[in-house]
Amino acid sequence: MNIDAGDELEYIVTVCIGEKFKLVSQRHIEKHILEDPHLFPILARLSQKGRRNMISRIMNARYELWNEPDRPKKRNRVWNMLKRRGSQ
Repeated sequence: MNIDAGDELEYIVTVCIGEKFKLVSQRHIEKHILEDPHLFPILARLSQKGRRNMISRIMNARYELWNEPDRPKKRNRVWNMLKRRGSQ
């Protein structure tokens, strides 16, 4: 996992989006990257598929996925900001 990409993503989640949101989607994160590519050069230069894969890998390592329990497929990537992995 790219440490710099992780730092960029952490900045988006904590500063741009803010922790006041309980849920954050992959598209919401990607929107911030595309609006300010000069702030996020590592994530912005990746292809759409590469960027989304990187976002998913980093966010899955840090936050629990939020999804409806009766839906087995996780097509919409949305993370619960209140459930950070590794903290109680």
